[in-house]
Formats: sequence, structure tokens, C-alpha cells
Amino acid sequence: MPDPLDGLNAPQRSAVTHPGGPLIVSAGPGSGKTHVLAQRVAWLIEQGVRAEEILALTLSNAAADRMRCRVEALVERPYDELWVLTFSTFCARLLRDEALEAGLDPFFAPVTRADRIALLLERVDDLPLSHHEIRGNPAPLVASFVARIDRLKENLVSADDLRGHAEESLGAAGADLSARTGAERELELAAVYRRHDRLLAERGALDAGDLIMRAERLLRERPAARERAAARFRHVLVDDFQDVNRAQTALLRRLWGAEANVTVAGDDDQAVRRSGAGTLADFAAEHPDARRVALTRSQRCGQRILDGAEAVIADDRSPRSQPKLRGRGGSGAGELRFWQCASERAQAQAVAREAERLIAVEGIAPESIGVLVRSVRDEGGTIGSALEERSVPFRLGHGNAAFERAEVRDVLAWLRLLADPGDSSAVVRALTRAPIELRSVDVARLTQLARRRKLDMVGAARAACDGPQLSPEGRDRVLSFLRLHRAAALAFDSMRPDAFVHRLVERIGLRRQQLYATQADTAERLVNIARLSELAIAYMRREPDTGVREFVRHLVAVAEAGARDDEEAQVSPAATGAVWVIAMQGARGLEFDHVFVLGLDAERMPGRRPRRAGEEPEARPDASVREHEAEMRRLTYAAMTRARRSLFLSWAEPAPGEATVTARPSPFTEEARAAVSGEWERIEEDLFGPAEGLHSTFRMMRDELLDQVARVGGHLAEMRLDTYLDVAQAGTRYLELLKIAALIERQKQGQGVSDALPEVNDVLLQGATAEQRELFETSALDDYLRDGERDERRRAEALGVRSEPSLESFLPRRGEGLMLSASDIETYRICPLKYKFAR
Repeated sequence: MPDPLDGLNAPQRSAVTHPGGPLIVSAGPGSGKTHVLAQRVAWLIEQGVRAEEILALTLSNAAADRMRCRVEALVERPYDELWVLTFSTFCARLLRDEALEAGLDPFFAPVTRADRIALLLERVDDLPLSHHEIRGNPAPLVASFVARIDRLKENLVSADDLRGHAEESLGAAGADLSARTGAERELELAAVYRRHDRLLAERGALDAGDLIMRAERLLRERPAARERAAARFRHVLVDDFQDVNRAQTALLRRLWGAEANVTVAGDDDQAVRRSGAGTLADFAAEHPDARRVALTRSQRCGQRILDGAEAVIADDRSPRSQPKLRGRGGSGAGELRFWQCASERAQAQAVAREAERLIAVEGIAPESIGVLVRSVRDEGGTIGSALEERSVPFRLGHGNAAFERAEVRDVLAWLRLLADPGDSSAVVRALTRAPIELRSVDVARLTQLARRRKLDMVGAARAACDGPQLSPEGRDRVLSFLRLHRAAALAFDSMRPDAFVHRLVERIGLRRQQLYATQADTAERLVNIARLSELAIAYMRREPDTGVREFVRHLVAVAEAGARDDEEAQVSPAATGAVWVIAMQGARGLEFDHVFVLGLDAERMPGRRPRRAGEEPEARPDASVREHEAEMRRLTYAAMTRARRSLFLSWAEPAPGEATVTARPSPFTEEARAAVSGEWERIEEDLFGPAEGLHSTFRMMRDELLDQVARVGGHLAEMRLDTYLDVAQAGTRYLELLKIAALIERQKQGQGVSDALPEVNDVLLQGATAEQRELFETSALDDYLRDGERDERRRAEALGVRSEPSLESFLPRRGEGLMLSASDIETYRICPLKYKFAR
């Protein structure tokens, strides 16, 4: 059995071998906090404590998985079960074991945030919302209600507590209209809260907040249950204690017994939300006899990265915080760079360019690169597009990321149009995407017909097939769409949701398309498509008597509600092969070799504290601003310290006309830059991206060829006279692909495209058939390639002109001095180029 003490430094060994009683492990980023907890579990088992008597609690499923993997690797003794769980999972287990004492059905169903949003959306017309404005889609408002309910439960505030507080506020408001409106909105939120819990109770379901509140109440009101739990778990360990909320803290107080064999580990400087209930300082005050061990050696971050991060947190650090961390590799270790980008797109392009270089040149695994942003939902699209341009595989790290992928939106479009033929955006997407791929001019004609005859888009498609509006090719494609629609509509109300989703994906060929694709994220696309079937199966398990139509409403509600920015990225320990794009709030517990922290402008970091639905105005706005700034400092500090080898801090200038104030970098970034004597690197937008070179042309034609092979293979099974032409075209496309590959190699040797084309064409045509030769010689590819080469020369010339920096040769000199009139100076100040050409 491996020795749990192997490889530990002195403070780590001291924490692992603590004999008993309360223990505080104060650990900075990368100092081995989670590793110490895993080693402590293994050491306790080695000392004779049964594995089932040790409870280790974490704040997320991903963190629990990571710790469980570490413990399993260390423990070789046989055991029945490892209790390494999240708070919610532990409470669900406890309530099922004590269901009689808790007054619950032991078969209650835990529900997710998405389930609850969909449940409220189905009954949104019944909710009392006269003081809340619903603008179009109610999903964002309902999602904000659910988020607020979660925060209330985190602070042990029930619906009755909220109503009582709101009534007191309403009585105290008097004639103050603003205060009365706020109190009335709180009353409405209390009513929504009560209705939310009633709907869950009717279904025998509990959300994460209910699980913790009911478990805390069980241990508080049932002494026998509390004694059984304390006897069952002789040792309790809690990771990331700085982010434990009030409800979780109350549960822990009920859970540990008189011996208080409890170990809490965390770092107050990384508290994402400081609730006042879960800080290490509060635990120390509550347990004055607790032993405290400080881990002050970061095994993750280089010293230069730590110096920059420490500068950000310096103003928020309390006197009781742990000593300053020491990084690995000496004073200069760790690369820290600062980017000032001309635009959001320039920022995304720079990330993609550097990620491509790291992967292709330095051999870095894609999963060792992390991109951290304030909001994946708002910023992930731009970054994802830039990464896709360079064929860099990536994953968006939040709960609803799959719903933003093109392949999932394609399936959703079909489901939406089948549930509601009047959903024009869904019909248009189904028409323009594979397998229909209707041209835009025919889509425009369908839209015009639908408006003129007041039809939905499906009806307009039927009408257009009987008229002259569509081109012959367009008519064939619309007929294909109608055949698919007719078959799917017949099964829509007669099949189970899981079976219908599976058949729909097969009929429209989405899975088959991905099997022929060659993109770097093909496996991820297949997983995303499979996830829709898994969602349908889970929905059927909860709602066995409902059909496809109800499932579609649920799915659309989940997709539209989106994911919270503070949801932790569910990065599996085994996840490989993709760059992660993650919200800063959700990066806790993760680490990467190379990290990009984006969006660090003053408008967003610290920015303004967001107001939440139903929230009353702050009684002390100045205190709220200071608290928000301190929270943002801790968030930036935590994001910066995810990096092992290199860290890029970046901000982007707003587009012209978008800036409300003078654009400037975050003061946090300036503090970090000053601490390490860093310099800003100016990043301009690439006017012509990587999608215009020979390599990109090769990738594009390769993907088109594979699609064509799939279609031609299908035609071979049909009795058609022109099948030989399809085969000839596919063969010609393959010869053209060989041409691009040959030109890439010639270009490496310094030969231009125009010079190499004649010789390459002669070689390729030696083995071509007559049909292939005719198609090859009439292809527009050669003209396209020559135009591309010509455009490349023009771009180089344009960039050369743009890079001319100096007007020195145009300055009028007299001896060693300059001879400038007042008008010369004014002209130069207004427009240097005008001055230049006026000379």
C-alpha cells in the first residue's frame, strides 16, 4: 500500500497526521489543499478508522469526483463505501436513511434548477406577477426567481419568513413610492416561492436547498437522528470551506459530535461569495481550541504569477489571513503577460492564435489550456468562433453549453416546429441546415409567400410547391423537408419522447453527418446529440404520463433559461482533447498550464453590482459597492491562480459608439502589472483570418468531399442513369484535394501557387478518366486559388503601407531645429496624414 505521507512537506504532513479534534487547513492556491484532505482520509484508514466512518464534503460534483479519484488511488484496504460527496448528495442519502424521522417518502426525487424553471414556466400565467414586467419571453425572469429562491434557501429563509419581512417593509414604507414598489415585489416573490415549493411537494420532489434545509431540521428537531449521524461519522472533512453558505454551516454544526473531529480546508482570499457564515476566521472563533496549519508553498503557480495575484488581493486581505505564498521555480518563474486588444474579436483571435501555437508548436494538450471569462453565455460565442477558425477543439464549461452547439440547436429546431408550425425561426433553421440546405433566395421567397397569404412557414412551403416561386432545385429540397415533416408529425403525438428523439435524429441524418465529419470536436458533437436522448429518458422517468409535446416545452424552457454564470464548470478528471472556456465564477478547484483571463476592463471588473429580480434597493449603497469590489478582487485572484506556467490578462476596447465612459483596463489588472513591472501588448484585429489560406481551403474541401461521398454512396443504391456522373464528380473533388495538398508542400519550398499550378495539374490528369478530365479542367478552383494568392499580396502591401510609422522626412528643418508655423502644428494635431500630403 502506498504510504499516505510520501511526498508531503512538513506543514502538509502535520495536517494529514493530526490526531483528532478541530483542524483548520489554511491553504493558498496550488498549495495542495485537496491533496492533503485525500491523504488525510487515507491516513485515517491506515490508522484503523473504517472508511464508512469518514465523511468528506465538497461543494460540487466535479470536486467530489476529483477527491474520490485521489482517495481511491491511495487506499488499498477493502471498504464498503467511500463517503466523498457533495452537500446535496449527502443530505439526500441522510434523508432517505431517516425518511420516517424526516416525514418524507424515501423515494423522493431530487430536481435540478432546469426542471424547476420548466415547471414554473408551464404555470407562468398562474403566478402573481403584477409588479414584475414580463417582456416577451418569460424564461429569464423565471430563471432569476429560481436563482433568488436558491439564495434565500442558502440563508435559511423560508417563503413565510420572506413574506413577513416584506409585509414589515410595506408597513414601514408609508408614502415612499419606491419603497412600496420594492416591498410589493418582495410579496410577489414570496408568493412565487410558496407556489414553487407547493409544485415540488405535489410531485414528491426536493431541490438542493430543500435537501439541506430538511436535513438540518431533521438533525435539529430529532436528537436520536442526530446521535446516529454523529456516531456514524467519526471524522468530517470539508473542502473549500470559505464558500460554505449559512444553511450548510448550520448543517455541519448539527452533524459533528462532541469530539468535533472535523477538518475544514480553504482560503478566505478565494471566497467567491462571502456570506459571513463559512469563513475560516468564523470557524476559528467558534472553535478556539482548533489547531491551525498554514500551507504556504504553492506547487502550482510560478512566483511572478503569484506576485501579480497577490497585488490584486492585497487591499481585501484581513490581518488574520495566512502568510504570503511562495511560488515554485524562484522569483522569475511563471509567464505573466498583459494584452490591450482593439476589440472583442481581436481578443478572441489572439487567444485562438496563441492556443493554436501552444498545441501545434509546443505540443501542449488542449485540455491544459483554460479561457476564463465573466459570462460564458455572453462571451463564449466570440471565443468559440475564433477557435473554430483555427480548428482548435474547445468546450464551453457551463450547464447549458450543449444547447448552444449547432447540432443540438438543429434538433431543437425540428422539435419546436413540430410542436408549433408557427415558430418561423425554427422552420427557417430546419430549412437552411442539413439535410435540406435550402438556398437563402428560396427561403426569402417562402417568407414573402407566408406574409402575403398569412400562412405559417410550413404552410407556405406546401403552397410554394404548387406555384412558380421556387427554383427547381429549391422545390426538390422543400419537398424533402415536407416528407420529413409529414413523417415526424404523424409520430409526434403517438411515441414516447425518448424514442421519438432517437428516431428524429436518425431520420434527419444528424448522427450520420457527424460520423463522416473530420472536425476536431466530432466526438463532442456526437455526445451532445446523445445527450438529448438522455434528457428525454430522464424526463420520462419523472413524468411517465406525458408525451413529446410536453417534453419539447420543457426542453425549450431549459434551453432559453440558460445557465448561471456562477455554476461551476463540470470538468471531469478524465476530460481530454479540448480547450476549456469557463466562467471565472465556476473555475474553482481547476488548474491549467496556460490560462487566459479575459474581459478585464473597468466597466466589467469590478463593474457594478447586478440587481437581481425581486431584490430591494440596498440600505447602504456605499457598503454594497465596497463589498462588490472586494468580491471581484477575490474572483480575479482565484482566476489568476488557476495558471501553472503562463497567464494572460486581457481587456478589449469597446466598439465605436458602445463606450459609455472612457475605456480603460481594470484597476486590478493595473495593480498586477505594477507589481511585476509588466508592459501592455497591443493586439490589433486580424482583418483577414486564417480561414483564407491553403490549409483552410484544404480542410473545407476535405469536409465537403466526405459529405459528397455520403450522398453518392446513397445514390448508388438507387436506379438512376446519371449515377456515373456523381461518381465522376466525387473522383474529381478528390483530385482537387490532392492538388491543394501538393500546393501546400510547394509553398513550403518557396514556390508560388500560380507557378506550381500547371505542373501539378499535368501530373494529376495523367490518371484521370475523360469525364474527370472535363470536370477538372472546367472547375473554378484554379481561378479561386490565383485570386487568393493575388489578394494575399495585396494584403501584405496594404499592411506594409499601414505600418509606415514615421513622418520624420516631412518635417521642415533649419539647422538642428524645426521650422513649424502655428497652422502646421494645428494641421498635424488634427490629422497627421493631411499634414504629410500637404508638404
